[in-house]
Amino acid sequence: MSIHQLHSKKNIQYDLISQFTHKNLYYTPQLQKIVLNFGIKEINLKTLVLVMTALEVISTQKPIVTKSKKSNIFLKIRQGAPVGCKLHLRKKAMHFFFYKFITKILPNIKLFEGIKIKNENAFSFSLYDLLIFPELEIQYDLFQKIPKLDISIVTTTNYFKESKVLFTGSQFFIK
Repeated sequence: MSIHQLHSKKNIQYDLISQFTHKNLYYTPQLQKIVLNFGIKEINLKTLVLVMTALEVISTQKPIVTKSKKSNIFLKIRQGAPVGCKLHLRKKAMHFFFYKFITKILPNIKLFEGIKIKNENAFSFSLYDLLIFPELEIQYDLFQKIPKLDISIVTTTNYFKESKVLFTGSQFFIK
C-alpha cells in the first residue's frame, strides 16, 4: 500500500464522511484513473519515439499510439496516421504517480495557476516544461524539445464539492 493510498484511506475519507452524508466507505469518492496524453503537431518517427520513451520513463508503463480518426487537408493529416500517444494509470501505478506528482513535481513548477475543471468528476491541466521530472532531467539533451503533456485526473464522484475536498485533502490546488 502506497503512502497516498494510506493517507486517502485514513484522513481524506474521514473528511468526506464528516462533511457529506455517506453511509458506507465504498461510496466515498476516490481516484478512478489518471490519463497522460501527448499530442504532436509535426509528425515524424523521431518525435513519436521520443515522446513515447518520455512517457514510459515518467510513468513506468508502455503508452499507446493514438491515430487520427479523420483525414484533415489543412493540417496535412491522413486517416489512421499517428498523432500522439496516451497512457491510462490505474490502481497502484496511479497512486504512485499521484504521490510523486504532488510531492516532487508540483513544488517545482514556477507559475502553477491551479487546475481547470472539465466537469464534476474530471480535472485536467497541461505541463509545458517536462524537465521538472527528475527522470527526464538526467537526459536533458534528448528530451529538450518535447511538446506539452496533458494530464487528466478522473474521480468517482459526480459533485464538485466532494471532488474539491478530495483534492484539497491531498494538498492539490484547485481554482
